[in-house]
Amino acid sequence: MSKEKYILVIADKTQEMEVALQYACARSKKTNRKIIIASFIEPLDVLTTQGVTEIMQNEAREEAEKNLQYAASIVKESTGFMPVLQIREGEIMKEMKSLIDEEKNINVLVIAANVDEKNNPGPIINALVSKELSNFRVPVMIVPGNFSKDHIALLT
Repeated sequence: MSKEKYILVIADKTQEMEVALQYACARSKKTNRKIIIASFIEPLDVLTTQGVTEIMQNEAREEAEKNLQYAASIVKESTGFMPVLQIREGEIMKEMKSLIDEEKNINVLVIAANVDEKNNPGPIINALVSKELSNFRVPVMIVPGNFSKDHIALLT
């Protein structure tokens, strides 16, 4: 990776991901930073035959790749450039921390809070605010999940 500064966004094809991407794109344009989009394939926790496990792993990889391509299309349309894409296999928080530690040019993680205030925050936000945040070397920006493009434009 070059010496450019990067914004990290997680691709999980949720409504919140789209808000995080919109915010990251707006910040990217203002600060001349590039975007890295990461998708994580969690280990399977099932007892089954090797053939079935392989099918499930292939399906998980295909879903991760679809999520990345969808997120990349949003970034390309908004900023005019293709983001860096990463797929990691393993427990999300561990792999996210490894990615941030390995890619020294990542200088912020952007995530969005739940759109539906009746739901609990997602697993990433729960882990970050409970114990993981102190283990990160970059700031974490949590954008309210109900922000519109217009609201984001006003803030950035």
